[in-house]
Amino acid sequence: MLATGRISPADHLGVEQAGIHTNSAGFVTVNDYMETNVPGVYEVGDVNGRYMFRHMANIEATVTARNAFGGQRNGIDYTEASLAVYSYPQIAAVGLTADEARKHHEILIGRARYMDTATGEAMMEVDGFAKAVVEKGTRRILGFHVIGPHAPSIVQEVTNAMTSGGHVAETEKALHIHPALPELVQAAFDNLVPE
Repeated sequence: MLATGRISPADHLGVEQAGIHTNSAGFVTVNDYMETNVPGVYEVGDVNGRYMFRHMANIEATVTARNAFGGQRNGIDYTEASLAVYSYPQIAAVGLTADEARKHHEILIGRARYMDTATGEAMMEVDGFAKAVVEKGTRRILGFHVIGPHAPSIVQEVTNAMTSGGHVAETEKALHIHPALPELVQAAFDNLVPE
């Protein structure tokens, strides 16, 4: 299989006939409130090209409904936007990459292999790994990336931690079942080093 990227579905909607602006890739341009340039017209999901995942479209739709019908003015925050690729091996991530984080933060990087956990060793998973990206001073979680079996389920723990406070302490306080793959999260945070 060869994946070359995703294209905008906006060309099927005829948005240009309504005067709605698109970017050079054909995606509808929206602001942080999911509004287009046309008053009263909002766009969510794949058509805006921001995070083309069903779970993110659900969040965008909730924010849009509150803004359009609930009398609120709330922007959307993609800080904890997680992604999953159901390939072999599976890939999952939340937050910033190390390169993105370095632009604005001093960072620590933590790495762990599946084999560093009892379950990973029992699975004989020699290639899978996790990488944590953490702000140096505050130990705030900036990103987490996993390649290997059940990667989306493992990243979910970090997504929850980022949503409920966002610091490594949130995972350090958590009791991790032994043996279980989420121990990979703790192993990555236990190996933080400046980079």
